[in-house]
Amino acid sequence: MLIHIQSGETYPISFHYLQPHDIVDQMYDWEENFDWSVYFGQHGIAVYKMVIHGDDVIQGAIALEHREDHVWVHLIESVPRKRKEFDLIGEHLMVFACKCSMEVGFEGAVAFQSKMKAPLIQYYINVIGAKRITSTFMLIDESVAERLVMLYLC
Repeated sequence: MLIHIQSGETYPISFHYLQPHDIVDQMYDWEENFDWSVYFGQHGIAVYKMVIHGDDVIQGAIALEHREDHVWVHLIESVPRKRKEFDLIGEHLMVFACKCSMEVGFEGAVAFQSKMKAPLIQYYINVIGAKRITSTFMLIDESVAERLVMLYLC
């Protein structure tokens, strides 16, 4: 559940496939350096949007690929800060990747390249529990994935 920043109320979330029209309709002011459309039609990559259950406003998006023994996160992003109303968006996006990994038998293993250096890497380490493998390559292992799923989805 996401937490409304001002009221503290909690809201359940849903994940759905991101559609090309979503980019035009809702993601026009998101990070301009990230082109979500490049993932449409690529074999093995699925792109999802996260919304408040029963609403169509996108709170976050994630592009995932099932690799040999883990899920690879190509791109992950939350709604721009100027429109952000809810907390825990990034956590739920990563938990979704962990859950997808579990569902295909990878025991929650998730890997990704951090798109920014120091602050975001510290967030992934301190909040998510990811391990830093190289300067920006990060890994979420089975034990961390299990903890995240229990914390955010149960």
